[in-house]
Order: sequence, then structure tokens, then C-alpha cells
Amino acid sequence: MTIAQFEDSRSSAHKFLVEKVGLLPTVEWEVERVWVLVRDQSDGPGKGKMKVWGTINLGEEVRCSIHESPVDWEEALTMDAGWEGEEKDVEEMQRTWRFDEERGVWVRVDAGKEEEEEEREEEAKTPELLSIASWNVLADFEHSSSSTTDQEARYRLILRNLLSPSAKADILLLQEVTDSFLSFLLSPSNTSPESQALRHLYPYVSHPPPSQPDASPLPNFLNQVILSKHPFSWSWLPFARKHKGSVIARFPNIHGSNPDQPLVLAAVHLSHGLTDMTLAAKKGEVQRVLGYLKEKFPQNPWVVAGDFNLTSSSWTVEQAVKAGKISRETMATLNSVERMWKEEEGLGVEDAWVVGRAALGEGWAQEVDDIMDDMDEEGEDNRLFSGEQGATYDPTRNDVAAKVVGSGGNMRPQRYDRILVRGQQVLRIGRFNRFGFLKSNQEKGEGHEMGQYGSDHWGVRCLLKVVHQETTEQTEKTAEEKSGATTLETSIKLVSPLGGPLSEPGSLKEAMAELNILPSQEETDKRKAAFQALKAILLDTPPPSQSPQPSTTDLTTTTSETQPRTDQPPLIITPVGSFALGVHTSSSDIDVLAIGPFSTTTFFSLAIQRLRRASSSPLYSQEYQPKILRRISSSTGTMLELSLCQIKFDLQYCPAAHIASHWPRILSTAPPGNAVWSLPALTLTKLKAARDLDYLRRTVPDLAVFRQAHRAVRSWAKGRGVYAQRFGYLGGIQISVMLARVHKALALGAGGVSGVGVEELVTSFFEEYAQFDWEKEMVYDEVCPWFRQKREKGGEKEVYRRTGREVMVVLGWFGPGLNTSGQASVWSVRTLKEEFKRARDLLVKGEVKSWKEFLKGSGAEEFLTGYKSYVKVDVQYWGLSSSKGAQFVGWLESRCVMLLVDLHRRAPGVYVRMWPGRFVEADTASQQAENDEQTATEGSGPRDYQASYLLGLDADTTTSKEDLKLALGAIQTALQRFEEAIRSDEKYFDTSNSWMSASMVKRSELGNLQLDTRNDWVGEYTPGEDESDSDPEDDDEEDVSWLEDLDETAPKKKKGKNKKPIEETQQPRLEPGPKLRSAGDVMNRLRWDSAIDSSDHVVGYEDRFLGVKERALDMWKTEQTDEEFIPQHRIVYFKRRSDGQVVWDRKTKKDEVFGSGL
Repeated sequence: MTIAQFEDSRSSAHKFLVEKVGLLPTVEWEVERVWVLVRDQSDGPGKGKMKVWGTINLGEEVRCSIHESPVDWEEALTMDAGWEGEEKDVEEMQRTWRFDEERGVWVRVDAGKEEEEEEREEEAKTPELLSIASWNVLADFEHSSSSTTDQEARYRLILRNLLSPSAKADILLLQEVTDSFLSFLLSPSNTSPESQALRHLYPYVSHPPPSQPDASPLPNFLNQVILSKHPFSWSWLPFARKHKGSVIARFPNIHGSNPDQPLVLAAVHLSHGLTDMTLAAKKGEVQRVLGYLKEKFPQNPWVVAGDFNLTSSSWTVEQAVKAGKISRETMATLNSVERMWKEEEGLGVEDAWVVGRAALGEGWAQEVDDIMDDMDEEGEDNRLFSGEQGATYDPTRNDVAAKVVGSGGNMRPQRYDRILVRGQQVLRIGRFNRFGFLKSNQEKGEGHEMGQYGSDHWGVRCLLKVVHQETTEQTEKTAEEKSGATTLETSIKLVSPLGGPLSEPGSLKEAMAELNILPSQEETDKRKAAFQALKAILLDTPPPSQSPQPSTTDLTTTTSETQPRTDQPPLIITPVGSFALGVHTSSSDIDVLAIGPFSTTTFFSLAIQRLRRASSSPLYSQEYQPKILRRISSSTGTMLELSLCQIKFDLQYCPAAHIASHWPRILSTAPPGNAVWSLPALTLTKLKAARDLDYLRRTVPDLAVFRQAHRAVRSWAKGRGVYAQRFGYLGGIQISVMLARVHKALALGAGGVSGVGVEELVTSFFEEYAQFDWEKEMVYDEVCPWFRQKREKGGEKEVYRRTGREVMVVLGWFGPGLNTSGQASVWSVRTLKEEFKRARDLLVKGEVKSWKEFLKGSGAEEFLTGYKSYVKVDVQYWGLSSSKGAQFVGWLESRCVMLLVDLHRRAPGVYVRMWPGRFVEADTASQQAENDEQTATEGSGPRDYQASYLLGLDADTTTSKEDLKLALGAIQTALQRFEEAIRSDEKYFDTSNSWMSASMVKRSELGNLQLDTRNDWVGEYTPGEDESDSDPEDDDEEDVSWLEDLDETAPKKKKGKNKKPIEETQQPRLEPGPKLRSAGDVMNRLRWDSAIDSSDHVVGYEDRFLGVKERALDMWKTEQTDEEFIPQHRIVYFKRRSDGQVVWDRKTKKDEVFGSGL
């Protein structure tokens, strides 16, 4: 009997086959017929093929039958009248095996055994939650007797990963399973605690351990095996290729309201490779599985999981086409295979990774050790191409995969492993995560020669909510919360641009590259290096060039190496904004947020000191020496503007010790309702950008596609004059929310199986918002779990209670200040609607021929000729200080918002559109630029800057002539009041070096204007400029002794030698006494003590510009989000109205309320 054939007896494959033969159990049978085979020696097409020469019947009478000439098998079977068999498409149902705890062996499941009935009835209850995991464990392709120890070390590592919290599941699918591995995994002879735990966790398997005497070896070298908590039956669905097929399993106790339609699971391991032939084979294999499921189980819920081996990286596919490895037609075939599941009408198949990621983000609330991020703090995921997010095969991070690929191979990340779900209103996709990240401990001798990880793949796991007839409202709600299951009903449709160049994949990216919208890799690397240098300076660590770069992929490596006391919370330095999201441009600033345990004043004192020291340190080259521009203090906190490598940084600080101690995992493990976010409103405001960024990066279906679309929309918005959040237009956060909403809806609504192209995403974006009802509807992430729960509880009003003043609502993900479009006005919304419709028509109706033409646009030119009348706000500065000049111009621009509000209030019948940029005379623009450059080079001399802001005016069609005349008079009044308000502000407006005017002009009076494309002015920071003596974020008390230990040169309070102003020195010296109760304590006592009349008291406070002012105690605002909020450290005294008696005074330490102080 021939069991197997192989030519090279010295190869590993031959040795594996010999081992497999040794695993065959003893088999006995009676032989009735012997077939005699000969090899065809003819020169025909069948030469060398084994054919049937004759047969020998071994019955009561031995008979021989010889053919005239050898015949093929098929012909011999037809000629043999005794043959009763027939070729079958699917093998008969296979037996499942179960582990018998009492006997300690695997036994075949026999449904007829009565002794198992009671136990199976106990197990027959449909679970409320179901978890399914899949992992390609990597077969050993090299055979060596010396590698047994190394092999077992890797097997132990795989087993440890399978038992980790992030991998445990109800159903586990394994690919590339060999006889030796399955024997190690399941054999009762393996008495290790891990192996016993696995057998207890999964008592049902499709294949028993081949080492068991009554078990057979696995049918192939590479096999698929199912392990389960629940009983199941299964069959084998063969593919066209030998040894390829799908395990089709049915789980009778997992079903909805109809027990006759149980869960059907198809385990797959598609053909490997990226060639024309292998892609054709993959398409056939997918069609085989899909066709079989549709035919046999049309109404059942399905799960198709395993190693799909579908190349997902767009870069890999493009390179294969360029190299001629695959044709353009094959590339289209790959796309068709990706979309095959969702193109079938009525199937409703969803990709668990896409759905789970869109709602909660991969790995939400999982253990730190079992989750690996796709990004690091400087946006390392910026290097990912489309289709590489959520990769399960990543040679750039997995050393085992890198070794398997070898040098010169495909080193890009691929999302090979997937879990597809057809819920049929029975299964709802919830959380999704990857696993397999536990490494071997080399020091303990747990390593293996392949690398640190157990396999070249990461495993995938999905948590599903099971909806069945017995589910009560309460249990369904509980299961919903545990699983994170989500559904999305949306009207957003996938829209493609009109054919031609607009619809070609990659055409939008090429256009942005031509227009220099995409920063080069050198620019991105420069920004990363600049950020690393800034972080090293702030943390007082060696410069990056003199210290190794951290290999970690998260944000936790930010504590100072010089910090002596490790029990203190760390100082976190992390980027936020466009750079961290990966949508920055060459001219973008880098926003940096610092989070730590000490006060804002202390942090900035220390930061400025270290920045100044680094600016003259020989450790940093001149390019990397920081330059402080200015410090800005406002009601929202303190910000430090600085420059490094000719890149502008905006540095902010948030005092939050607990957040810093658990950064960054606290972002993904603590949802909004968690108590850790019970922080002051100002603190939450500082953290909002980082929290929004983290959630967005973790939940967008394809981050690479999102980034390209974001850049395209922002470039379009800038070109059309609608990119300015302060004027009620779009900003970065609005584009992010609006684009993410469309992206998720398309991914989920279209079936969630394949990615959406960037050209399709941008076109669908404009299609959606061109017809959006901004007056009645809100833009928010409808998949976000906390928004979804509120919506299900009480509708849209429960998500956000819109006020009558909010004409546009675009909600961020975290508070405070959920509505990011609070500055929008009726006119700005009208402008946006018009621009969205225009963009939609250009793309859908084919009114532009290319993306370059679409993005380039001529918005400013159209604006200058689109109105009969304009409001022109002229600004001029000729002073010496460039920073003061930039400050004056920026302040004036911010005041223009007040002008817009006043114009709308006084002249509602006139449409006003402000262009968010400055215009300059074309004849003098070049001369101004040369003067600025010369002044910057020489470092001295005045700067003469002249520019204008323009507001286009257009009468509403319903406005009568009389009303229009009144409106024009009202506009003149508003402009006059605006001029007076600007010129009367002595802090920013100085008649000795600046001037402004506002007037109405006709279009013909504008002159030859053009947009000012120069960058903002930069200048040295002068101590005291734009800063206050104290900060509203500071705590009253702070222990900074440990901080002084951190930095020996940290600022300390000087004693004795400081020269004080005359007013201070003449004050009588007060001896130290009892501590004075705080202003907050006194205020609470006066307000809430029933024996005290709060209305009889006033608060004396220090106004920054007007000195000491008074306000009634009952009118005092304590909410930091209130516009009239005043920090308590500005309170000077409390006074009783009735007799004018001061009851509490900070300077004299007088306290008649509590009796503290002197």
C-alpha cells in the first residue's frame, strides 16, 4: 500500500511524511480486489502516468482480468461493474472529539450515548456573548532532530499566548497545524499546567492529538483545526488545489429564535502568494466557500475566519504591478475578491476588525501586555500605507515574520487574518483585538531560533453579542455593554467621481504631490527629529544624537533619565494636532502638550530655564538650538511659542498627576464616564485634543486613506476661503469629525469588508454635506458608543441639547465644549453650503478634468470679483518689534469676529462673507517681503507692513430697497463702532507705530490686490511680554521639593537680596502667623452659612487692566467655562455692603469670617 511519495529522501518534507506514517494506527481489513498498475511508456500525452493494467479478484474463486492496454483510473472504474462509489463534492460529516476528564483521553463524540445527554442539555443553552479567535501558528518547515528542543520552546510560547486574557475565546481556529504541534498542544501526556488548562478551556476539537493510539495523523502537512467550548459537527469542503479546503462547522446550541438555523463557521486558509495564478486561485476559493454557504445555509448566521492571505498593502500591490509580477487585470481581481462579500446583495457580511475598530478602537480596555499599537508618539503610523492598518503579518515589528520573508522580500505589513460575520440579526460585532504579542524570555532560556515571538502572524479575536428568543431587555442591554456591539443605519452612500482621471486609484495622491500638499519624507523626518530634540531638552535628557532612540511604540518613554525618585509621577511630552494625526503640511506648527504632577508656573519656569540653557549649549547644533518667541497667558491657560529647526512649536501644559502616571493607556481604558476624568474643566480642555486624537487614530477604518482625504479637504477649504474656525468656517477638528463620520458609515454601511478609496471617500464627503440639513441635523460620530447609548436612550436630543444660538453643530468626542462649531453664524453656514454644493457638482458632474484642477482652484480671485461692495479693514504697522507687530495684526484679526457678529445683528438682510486671509497690493507685496527679509537678516530696523481684510457684501433677495438703505446705514455705524473699539485699546493699539481703519468700498475701488502668502512674523521673547504674574491653573499650594531634586538648577525662591519696589518696602513687615483661610473657603462660608446674608457682601478683585474692581458676591462666577470667570487668586478682599467693613483681606491677612490669619 502506497501512503505517500517523495523524490528526495533527504529532504525535510520526506522526513515529515515518514513521521506521519509512524502515527498511523493499526488498521485491518479484508482484501477483495487487487489493482495492478503499470507506468505508461508510450510517447503520448499520458507518458509516465500510472494506469490500470488489470485486477485480481480474491473471492472464493481467484480471477484475473487484464485489459488489452493500460487504461486510466476513470475508465477502469466505469468498466468495473462492482464499483458502487461516487465522487462527492463534500466529504461526509466528520466526528468531533471531546476530552474525557475522568479517563484522561480524547474520545469521539457519540450523540447516541445517553450518559452524555444531561451534560449536553446543560451546555445547550445559547450564550449571550460569543468570542471567536483565529491564529496562524506557523508550521515548522525544517526537520532536524537537533531542533526538537527549540521547537518545543516555540510551542510553549504559543501555548502561553493562547492562554493569555486577550486570546481566550469560545471558539479557536488554528492554521498551519502539524502533527507534532497538535500532539504537544492536546496530548494528555503533556501534563504541564498550561496544556491541562487548554484542554479544560476547549473540551471539543475537530482533530485529536495524532500521538493518541486510536487517533489518525492529520490529513495534510498544513492543517486547520477547530477548538471549542461548545459542541459542533463539521465537514471538509475541498478546493481545486490539492490539500486546500475549508472546515465547515455547525454549532447547534448557538442560534437565534430558530434552532434549525444554527451558527455556521467556515475556517479558511487561502492559497499563498501574489501572482496572477495565485490570485485567480484565491478568487476561486472565496467563490467556493461563498457559493457553498449560500446554497446550504441561506438563512443561517455565518462566520468566515482564518488566514485569507489577501495582500492588503496598497504599496505592495503597486510595487508588484510595477515589477510585472501581476497585471493590472490581476490588481482588479484582488479588489473584486476584497469586495466580493459585500457586492452580494442581501448578504450583510461585515469585517469584524472594521466594525470593532470604528466603534471602540482595536484593543479597547485590554491588558497592556496583550495589545500592540500601530503608532508611536511621533506618529510612526504616518509611514503606513493604505491597507496596512491592523496588520496581522508585519515583518517590520515581528522578527519571526522578518526571518520568514528574508532579505529582499515583501517587508510591508499585511492584514492577512480576518473574521467576517454575517449576523442575520443573531450576531452583532463588538470588540476586536489582536493577540500573540507575548515574547520569549531569553534570559530564562525560553527563546527559539526563529525569534522572540511565537509565530510570524498575530492572532485575531472578536467578541460577538448573540441575540436569541429568550433574551430579555435587561440581559440584552448587559450583553450589549460587555461586547460593545454596535449597528449603524445611515443614509450616507458611496459616491465615486465621474469617470476618467478623477476615478483612477492614486490620482488624488499624485495631484497633491504635484501641488506640494504632501510633505516629503525628509520634511517629516526633520519634524520628528525636532520634536525629539525638544522633548530631550524639556526632560533634561541627552540629545537624541547622543542617546539611542527608544524602541517602544507607545508614549510611555517620556520620563527624565535624571529623575532620582521613580515613585513620582512622570512628565509626559506628547504631540497633538495635525502632526500627531499625520495630516500636517510643510508650513504647519507642531502642537505639544506636557502633562505632569506640578503647577503650570513651576513647569514653565523650569521649561524656559532649560530652553535657554539649550539655546547656548554645545550639545546642540545651531539648527537644533531652541528659540523662545513669546509666552501667552489667557483664560484658557498658558502657551509658550518657540522655534526649533525653523519649525514653530506651541507648548502647553496640563497639571494632572494621575493621568501622567497612567499615560497613554488611560486614554483607551477609561471611557468618558470613568471617575478619573472628574477633573476641572480647564484641565479637561487641555486634555481634549489628546483624547480626541487617540480615539480618532484608533477607530478610523483606514488611517492612510483618511490622512490623504483630510489633506485634500483641507487644501480645498483653504483654496476656497472656508478654512478658519474662528470665523465660523472649518477647522482641523471639524474636518476630522465630518470625514471620520463619512468614512465609518461607508465602511460599515457597505459591508465593512474592503477599504474605501481616497477618491471615493472625498467625493462621498462632498455629496453628504452638500445636502446636509445644518439647521436641523448634527454631525457627530454615530458609531461612538457613548453617543450611541445616549441616542438609543432618548434620541438626538439626548446626545446633545442644541441651543437656538447654535446654527451649526459638529460634535467632538470628548468634553468640555462638545460643539466645535460654536463660532459658526448664519452667513458662514450659508457659505459652507454653497461651497460644498459647488465641490460636489465639480466632482460628480465632471465639471473638472483632474484633481489638480479641483484642488488648485481660484477662490480668492472669485471672491475679489464676486461682490459689488466690500468692507475693507486696513491695517498698518511700522514698529521695531516684529513680535508686537504680529501680535497687533493677530489681535485685530481676532476682533473681526466681533465685527461679523455686529453686522449680522444690525443688518440681518445683508449677506456677509469674510475671507480668512489678508490681501496686499500686488505692486508693493514683493517690496514688503524683501524689506522683511532684510530686517530679519540684519536683526534691526523698522518693519513696514500694510494689508487689508475684506468682507464681501451681498443683499438678500428678500430685502426691500428701503430695508437695504437702512442696512447700509447700520453697516456704517457698525464700522465706526469697530474702529473706536480697536483704537481705544491701549494694550494692543499704539498710534506711534500702528494704524487701522474700516470702510465700505466698491469693487472698482479695491485696486490690484492679491493674497498675502508670507509667514507670520517671529521675534525674540522678552521676559514679561504677554504674560501675567500668576496663572489661573495654579493650585494654591504645591510641594515642589522633589522637583528641585530633579534639577539642581531649578528656580528657587531668593531671600534677602531682591530689590523691592518702594511701595513694598514701605509696607510694615508682618510677622509669620496662623495660615490665612483661602478666598474659596471664605466665599463658600459667606454663600452657604444661613446666618450670613450673601447679598450684603461684595468681592474686591484685581483687574489686569483697571486695577481693583468690585462685584456682588451673588454674581461671582466659579465655573471655569463661564465667560465671566475670574480666578480666585485675583481676589483681594471681601467687604460687607451695609457698613463698608472689610471682613477678609489677603494683603493684611485679616479674616473676620473664620478668625484665621493675624
